Amino acid sequence: MSTISQGYSMLARATLIIVFLFIIQLSSAPDVLSQFHSGGVGSCNGCHISHSSSASVSPLLLATDPSSLCLNCHSGPGSSDAASVFSFDGSALTPGGDFYWTTKSFTWAGGSSPAARHGHNVIARDFALDVDPNKLQGPGGSYPASQLSCISCHDPHGKSGGGTRAGAPAVSVSGSYGEQPMPGTSSGNYRLLGGVGYSVNGYTFNYPAPVARQNPAQPFGESDASHVDYGSGMSEWCANCHGAVLTNEHQFGSQSFKHPVNNNLGGEIVSNYNNYVKTGDLNGTTATAFLQFVPFARGTTTTEVLDPTSSNGPDSNSEINCLSCHRAHASAFRVAGRWDFNAPLLIDSHPAVGDTGATAGDVRHSYYNRNMGEEFGSGQGQFCEKCHATNTP
Repeated sequence: MSTISQGYSMLARATLIIVFLFIIQLSSAPDVLSQFHSGGVGSCNGCHISHSSSASVSPLLLATDPSSLCLNCHSGPGSSDAASVFSFDGSALTPGGDFYWTTKSFTWAGGSSPAARHGHNVIARDFALDVDPNKLQGPGGSYPASQLSCISCHDPHGKSGGGTRAGAPAVSVSGSYGEQPMPGTSSGNYRLLGGVGYSVNGYTFNYPAPVARQNPAQPFGESDASHVDYGSGMSEWCANCHGAVLTNEHQFGSQSFKHPVNNNLGGEIVSNYNNYVKTGDLNGTTATAFLQFVPFARGTTTTEVLDPTSSNGPDSNSEINCLSCHRAHASAFRVAGRWDFNAPLLIDSHPAVGDTGATAGDVRHSYYNRNMGEEFGSGQGQFCEKCHATNTP
């Protein structure tokens, strides 16, 4: 080997080492990680190598596939300030959920809850996450399951909110926390979600990214006191791939779906939501009505008026959206439900102690460390009651 070739080889190895150390540093420092994206394009060498990457099926990518690249930084134990969306134990209690659940199957006498049914089966082969074994395309749409990855939803370059798109102003702040951009610049899309015109794998979005705001003090957590405050547009955005959700009646496989989305809640439902505390208790108040398991949209396009620390319930402008009942990534329950849709009483939810495949941590994390029996009582029904209340204990 020539001196020049040897020098180049050493330089290439040194570059790889530096880049991987950079990624490790990002994964252990949430503040640095949040600054890395800054709402738009991140540092190029955080994801790409300048010349070639023998490990990647995608040219110049520092991973086997796009989702694996994302999970290099977005995996690990969860907490309210950790950027993990894929934990080893279900502890990533983010608003979107934890892809961990797509690796966990539960069985019990008379029933089962297969891993692939728990949410979006993103393909990240470096992390042993593979294509949905049952679905060929997204329910209610035509997005191919064989191409589902993090960048199917999230624009890694932030182009749809500005960034490097030709003629668009540069992104100076994230679109997730309500910051105001500097003059002549723009804010990114919420969570870097693709907007109108975002195209990946030959599939192009028709609806813009939603208006929403998360608490920067707990950027990846969810509770009644700190959560995503949705403004508008969430269901339309989901309809980029699941178009049938915008109609009031359609087929998802063999099941007929008739629940409307994006309608104003109406006086009766607003009253139910605000009065409902738990099954049999309708003595709540608007000021303390918000429940993390049943979020709603405030019905505004103005990010500044959203408050992710508000415990206020809905008003006449508020709307239901897809994420009122589902999580965007995955959950412990079928169809990424925020609760077990198949359990008439929530204390009978699965995973449960004694289920094959379930750990004590799975049971605890399934409801975000909230004990349904202790907090709501053994007679607690499904959280559908939050909008459709009954007085039956």
